[in-house]
Amino acid sequence: MFASENALLKRGFVVAAQNTSSSSSRRTNAVQGVKRHPRRRQSRKNERSSKTLVVTNMAKPPSNSAVSNIRVEKSEVKPGCVVELSVAVPMDVLAISYENAIDEAVAQAEIPGFEAPKKKDGSRKKSDTKRPPMNMLLKAVGKDTFLQLCIEDTLQNTLPQAMQFVAKEAIQDSETIATTPRQLAEAFGGPECTPSKELEYVIKICVQPTVQWTKNIDSLEATYVSPGNDETDKRDAETLFENRLRDLATMRVIADRGLEEGDVAVIDINAMDTSGNSLPGIETKDFRLDTATTDLKLPGLMEQIVGIKTGEEKDFNLSFPEDWSVKSVAGKTAMFTVKVNELFSREMPTLSDDIAEDIFTGSKTVDEAKAQILEAQKMSREVEEKIVKDEAVLDALAAACSCEIPESVLREQSENMFGEHLTQMQMEGKMSMKAIQALASEKNMNKFVTERAEEIKLICRRTIACEALFTEKNMVITQGELSDELKNQVKDLEAQGIEYDEERMIQNARAALEAAKTIQWLRDNVKLTELPPLERSSA
Repeated sequence: MFASENALLKRGFVVAAQNTSSSSSRRTNAVQGVKRHPRRRQSRKNERSSKTLVVTNMAKPPSNSAVSNIRVEKSEVKPGCVVELSVAVPMDVLAISYENAIDEAVAQAEIPGFEAPKKKDGSRKKSDTKRPPMNMLLKAVGKDTFLQLCIEDTLQNTLPQAMQFVAKEAIQDSETIATTPRQLAEAFGGPECTPSKELEYVIKICVQPTVQWTKNIDSLEATYVSPGNDETDKRDAETLFENRLRDLATMRVIADRGLEEGDVAVIDINAMDTSGNSLPGIETKDFRLDTATTDLKLPGLMEQIVGIKTGEEKDFNLSFPEDWSVKSVAGKTAMFTVKVNELFSREMPTLSDDIAEDIFTGSKTVDEAKAQILEAQKMSREVEEKIVKDEAVLDALAAACSCEIPESVLREQSENMFGEHLTQMQMEGKMSMKAIQALASEKNMNKFVTERAEEIKLICRRTIACEALFTEKNMVITQGELSDELKNQVKDLEAQGIEYDEERMIQNARAALEAAKTIQWLRDNVKLTELPPLERSSA
């Protein structure tokens, strides 16, 4: 890779090409794809590749009038809502950037005898710096570093001017430079890196899609499956009660027998395919397996590990179901290796009012604890029902929205969903940190995106549809509403000791208010039909 690209990467001005695929459970947030508007994107961590550059730090247009002489050609909208700007930077602008790069290089190099006098605060004034011979300067800072300074200054001086051609339609933070650093540096190919020809580069930007409604949005209908009722609440509350008793049980080390259902074991698990290659994401060390509560979704796994004693290891073959969530292993047979490191049994507590407070805080009797758990379960179900309803109306709106999804919106949503997927697996204790890190590769991310492509597109379509609805229905956000939302967000962040950017906070507050108003309109105007809860076995 051209060395100047490394320097640009380190300085945070540009980063290498992003993957167009990368990714969340729909159920994580009922208004997912609404709160995160494509015009208000959060900044992403820099990613490395070698094809295009992503602009992450755009300077304000300089006062120098020469910049106005750049030539910009705008393409038609291409697939993925992409527009390309072909920019030609004349030699006089490059000459200015070259001089600026020299000043910056001299300041960085601090060559003895060519330093500006120090001021009282220890800093130096660039204008007082003496310039060394160019061959000495290039040797001191390195040719690639100097070229990087030339490119950076050129981009800072010309990008804002070029972006004015798409200012009203561009999706924020979607711009990427398709021209490679090596190609950019060719413009400074003269003696001592002087400008030798016009610098030409191409900017790719995603623009807002055109939305067409396939249905009358004032008469949308939707159905949803109820998450439960009074009967399911009773069963769920009983399960929660039994789980709480298990939490209060005394754990006893087992030394004289093998694992039985109901025990808690600390195990190592790994799996290989028929060729002897480890399956990614399976290897886990010291996994705490509670056989009483953990749902081992792989058929036959529990039967295979029953009887293994502490310190013992067992190899066995199992086949993944055809509908297994990880498509790469679905329907395939793998050889598993399971070792039991520790084994415990539960000694359940005596059920009496003495432990009522431990079962549910504030309870004085077991019956009161059960009643409190039931009430908490009902409240939880009501929250879930609200989420399910919101998802239903959002899906109805998205289904009525016909539009192309911008590349940048798909990319960002993919990255978010993949990251949340890994985080969820870690929080649920399904995998160790080492296994999670092994999964966090470009290859696995691409697989995830392929498998969840339709879900990702649906969430993106929700976002676009909600923004279009907000505009079409002439919804507005008052200054008072924005001020109150900002105060709430700032208060929460300050309470957590989190630093924040004021401009970004305003964008986030506005996005949250737009989402809330859009969801409320859908709740008020979409006709909802409730379906009975799905049948499920009793606890």
